[in-house]
Amino acid sequence: MTFPIVLAHGIARFDALGDKILHLDNTPDPKLDCLHYFKCIRTMLNGRGFNAWHSSVPWAAGVNVRAEQLRLNVLDILKKTNAEKVNIIAHSMGGLDARHMMFKDRNAGRIHEKIASLVTISTPHEGSPAPDWILENLPEVPHILKDLGIAAEGLRDLTTAECAKFNNDPQVIAFENALADRVSTYAGQSNLLSTLGVLKPFYMLIKQHQGPNDGLVSVQGAKWRKRNHGGVWNHTDHLNELGHWDFDQITSGESQENLLARIKNNYLAIAQSLP
Repeated sequence: MTFPIVLAHGIARFDALGDKILHLDNTPDPKLDCLHYFKCIRTMLNGRGFNAWHSSVPWAAGVNVRAEQLRLNVLDILKKTNAEKVNIIAHSMGGLDARHMMFKDRNAGRIHEKIASLVTISTPHEGSPAPDWILENLPEVPHILKDLGIAAEGLRDLTTAECAKFNNDPQVIAFENALADRVSTYAGQSNLLSTLGVLKPFYMLIKQHQGPNDGLVSVQGAKWRKRNHGGVWNHTDHLNELGHWDFDQITSGESQENLLARIKNNYLAIAQSLP
């Protein structure tokens, strides 16, 4: 039987307010689960015989803070399920959280020994030009969020420079090379017309610097050390990868129902490949 699956969310999860009010995380209610960041995915997986859980880490905190909270999430799920290991399916920054979690805890708690596999979906392993541009051109954004009581250090950890620093650390390279058979990646790729409106400027920026992308992360940047790449989800922007449809997709002719069915099938295929 497949180990429990942890669905690890990315930065600035847009359902955070709903989670506080409706307790969306790990709700058994299918209707509430369809309001979650991972739209209906947990309910679908559990209905197919898997044991899926949502992660819950700080909204936009730095990757080390998020990684530590993810570690606690994993330990809690292991305790509740009495399982030896978990599989992690991570979207966006969730993949960086998982990588940092395993590396940081490699000696103390050795959490990596409890991770059967890590699958990342549109994780900016090489960083993204989007946070590069935000921090360069809108440097007041982190300060405004801080004044509102919202940690925003995570933006900096998504930049190409910070990701390169982590990727090029000899200790990280040696550690991750030993875990190579447990990591696989997927990327999303959309076009300008069907990309969510607010992401269109970033789509053009990233296309200029890194090529095909989903509006926030490029196909190139979503590859982990240029190997173990499972493939590209075509006609899919960063929000679509979670099952969420937007009106810009009217141009592509794909309905909300068809998109959700397609994304569910993608997650199901991943789950069926896990140990």
